[in-house]
Amino acid sequence: MKKLLAILALGFLSACSDDSSTSNKISLGSKVYSNICSSCHETGMAPNSSFYTLELSEIIYKVIYGGEGMPSFKNTLTTNEIEAVAYYIYKTK
Repeated sequence: MKKLLAILALGFLSACSDDSSTSNKISLGSKVYSNICSSCHETGMAPNSSFYTLELSEIIYKVIYGGEGMPSFKNTLTTNEIEAVAYYIYKTK
């Protein structure tokens, strides 16, 4: 499972090498964060700083599998949405 996650993260990082791709990921990630994550992470129900020290692959893992009170989103979000929201959090939060 960790190997699959590492491959997913590596593929995602290489796909984000051009500016339009990065911009699109940030845009989609912002939408997903606003629609799904902010209801807990921006209202005080969950920490909004827990991702700050995590690597991108760790954020992806957390979004997919949840943990420490956070639910799993592997059956809620698409792979693109998971990658985008993780990238958004990694780059902007």
